[in-house]
Amino acid sequence: MKQLFFYALMIPFFTGMISCSTSKSVDIQSLNGKWTIVEVEGNKVSGEKMPFIVFNMADLKVNGNGGCNMFHTSIIPNEKDKSAFTMKPAAATMMACPNMNMESSIFKTFELISGVKAGAAENEIQLVDANGKVLLTLLKN
Repeated sequence: MKQLFFYALMIPFFTGMISCSTSKSVDIQSLNGKWTIVEVEGNKVSGEKMPFIVFNMADLKVNGNGGCNMFHTSIIPNEKDKSAFTMKPAAATMMACPNMNMESSIFKTFELISGVKAGAAENEIQLVDANGKVLLTLLKN
């Protein structure tokens, strides 16, 4: 009887642990719209002008502002995985602004992005590399 009671308690515990460790799959179509970039590789974004990214999934185009310079690029969806895509190299304006380190980091992540996953909040998503490392955390505007 004690053994049955033990297993009855442990099954929900392990089920809960497993469900917490798996990330919810996100279809790239949910990227459509404007997002504020709030973290770059785990570092919080701060500054006068918050960087943003706009996905136009109908045309597979992406544009936005890295905090100083405007950029545009396009994405290539993965036919087999609805949460996977790659980004083409971005073209950007070349204005000089103080402290461009964060913007440079944002632009560098574009080449590494290979997919999207759900973030911690309902209005948050994360762009990840091929190993699942979070590169950019975005909040829906």
